[in-house]
Amino acid sequence: MEVQVFSAAPNVMKYIYKHGNQYWYQRAIPRKLTKILGKKTIKISLRTNKISTALIRAKLQSAEHKKMFTSLINKKFTINFLKKVDISKFNLSFKDDSDDLLSKMLLNKEQITNLATKKSEQSIENFLFTNAVPNNNFLSKSLENYLRLKKINSKSAQYSSIINSIKYLIKICGDKPIDEFSRIDSNKFQNFFILEKRISTGQRYQSNLFNFFKTLYDCFNINKKNPFENIKWPKTYFKPSIEPLNMNEIQKIISITKEEKSLFSIIIGCILNTGVSVNELISINRNEINLNQFNPYILIRSNDLRKINNIYKKRIIPLVGVSFESMDKLLKLSTNEYPFYNFLDSNFTIKKIESKINFRIKKITDAKSLKSFKISLIERLKKINCPEEIISEILGLKKRSIFYKNEISIEMKYSWLNQIIE
Repeated sequence: MEVQVFSAAPNVMKYIYKHGNQYWYQRAIPRKLTKILGKKTIKISLRTNKISTALIRAKLQSAEHKKMFTSLINKKFTINFLKKVDISKFNLSFKDDSDDLLSKMLLNKEQITNLATKKSEQSIENFLFTNAVPNNNFLSKSLENYLRLKKINSKSAQYSSIINSIKYLIKICGDKPIDEFSRIDSNKFQNFFILEKRISTGQRYQSNLFNFFKTLYDCFNINKKNPFENIKWPKTYFKPSIEPLNMNEIQKIISITKEEKSLFSIIIGCILNTGVSVNELISINRNEINLNQFNPYILIRSNDLRKINNIYKKRIIPLVGVSFESMDKLLKLSTNEYPFYNFLDSNFTIKKIESKINFRIKKITDAKSLKSFKISLIERLKKINCPEEIISEILGLKKRSIFYKNEISIEMKYSWLNQIIE
C-alpha cells in the first residue's frame, strides 16, 4: 500500500510506502530528465519499519536527488551531450533500524544456532528482554535533536553546511547509531576528501561533525571519545597549477561570442580582454560603461550592489576587441540600470553563475576554468613586454610601491591592450 506522507513540487510525486517489513521511498523523475537518467521513477529502501525514521531518511534522500536534478536542469546548454547519469551514486546508504527484535533474531540463522547450542554467552531470555530496546540514536534521526539543541533553523548561516556534513557522512560510512561511529569512520571520511582534493571542505565538515558528536554525546551521556576529535589533515597537498588558455582555445571563445546571443557568450567575451571577475561584471552599472569615447572603458568601483574596499580593485579598464563587442551587445539587449540583471532570475548567486560558466568552459577547452582567463591575459600582456605596473593596474593587483602614485592614463593602458587583440 502506497501512502503519500509529505508534499511535493508540482508534477513531481514523492511518497514513501511499506513493503514487507520495510519502508521504501519513491519519487518521479522530472520529465525533462527521464531520457538522461534512463528511467521515470526512483525507488530506495529506507531500511526501517519505523515511520519516524523513514520520514527523516526520505527527506535526506529527497534533498540529495533534488540537488542532482537541479544541477542537471541548470546545465541546459550541455544537456543533449550528456551520457546517461548513474543515479546510484546519489543514493544514501542506510543501516537497518528495526523495532522487531524477535523477527530479526529468528531470521538470523547463525545467531539462533549459537543460542540453541549454548555457544552464545546470552540466554534467549536475556537476549529478548535485556536488549529489547533498540538504539534509536541513528545519525539521521539525531540530526533533528542536534538542530533543536543548538537552536539552528533553515535560515541559520551554518544550516546548509551542517546538513551537507551529515549527508556526506551517511554517504561514506552509512547511517547507524551515533555511538557506533569510531576512528575508522572518521578516517574513511577524511580519506574521501583527500582523494577528492577537497581538503578545505573536508576540514569544515569535520569541524561540524566534531561539534555534532560532542553535543549529542553530552546530551545522551554517551561515554565515548569523539571520533572526529584531533584529526590531522595534510598541510601540503597537490594543487594543480592554473594553465592559461592557448591560441586555439582563445579562437574558440571568440567564435562563440560572435555567433551566440547568450549570457554565457557575453560574460566570457567581456572577461577575455579585461580580466574582470564575474562578481565585478554582473554588478556593473550602465553609468560605469563608456562606449562613446575614442578610448572606451569600464569603471570598477563601489556602487549600490557592490562594495569595494581594496584600493587596487578600484580601476578603469579599456575595452578592446571582443570585450568591446560583447559589452556593446549587452547594452543593446538590456534596458536595466544594471544590464546583466535582465538575464538573471531572483534566485541567482555569483557562485551558481560561475559554476555554470566553468562547466561550459571545461567542455570547449582542455578542462580549464574562469581562472585561466586572468592567467591568460597576464601571459598575453607579458608576451608583448607590457610593463608590470600596467598589468597590475588593469587586473587590480597589488602594486610593488604604494608610496608614489604614478597615474597610468587610459590611453596608455588601451595601447597595450590593443596589441593583444587576436
